[in-house]
Amino acid sequence: MANIACMDKDLKQLLKEECKFSPSDSLLERFLGAMEEIRVRPRCRIIDFGTVNSDVFCVKRGIVRLFHVDDAKESTFGFASPGTIFLSPLSFYLDAPAFLMAETCKIPATLLRMSRETFYSFINGSDEFARWMFSLASAQICICERKLSLINGSAMERYRAVLKNRPDIVEAVTSRVLASYLDITPQHLCRLKQQLRDGR
Repeated sequence: MANIACMDKDLKQLLKEECKFSPSDSLLERFLGAMEEIRVRPRCRIIDFGTVNSDVFCVKRGIVRLFHVDDAKESTFGFASPGTIFLSPLSFYLDAPAFLMAETCKIPATLLRMSRETFYSFINGSDEFARWMFSLASAQICICERKLSLINGSAMERYRAVLKNRPDIVEAVTSRVLASYLDITPQHLCRLKQQLRDGR
């Protein structure tokens, strides 16, 4: 396991900005130091459908997309960028096979990984950590609703909202993935891009 207790300030700051509760530097250093660093190739599955994966992940570099497949159609639920903690709720909480999948995008990613057992040892051993995780879970639920309020309207309005609110993902993902996030076809996305280039 890689010892990363001396984590760069940027990642610690990003973690603090994920929710309203700000964990102490010492807690963050213990938490990050207990995680294993892994490097993942582009377009590589991290959490796969139908498999049990109860690990907890944190994005250090790169972008990870969260998606599911419904009747052979991919639907992108969201993206995890540096400082984001993610997991399979079904696997973590119920020991059930994952439905929501996670994979890297066009660029490689560096992730930090922790077992569920180690994660629970932090929960049981630190009131501060438990308060942080409760605040983080609340913030992630809030983000889901905020996405619904921002990424709505016509296809062009949804595309403009992504360009304004999440420009980081536009460069990191393929047109196919971005189209699935906007719930349109790649061909429709190409037409939207052309309309913007033409100033329409």
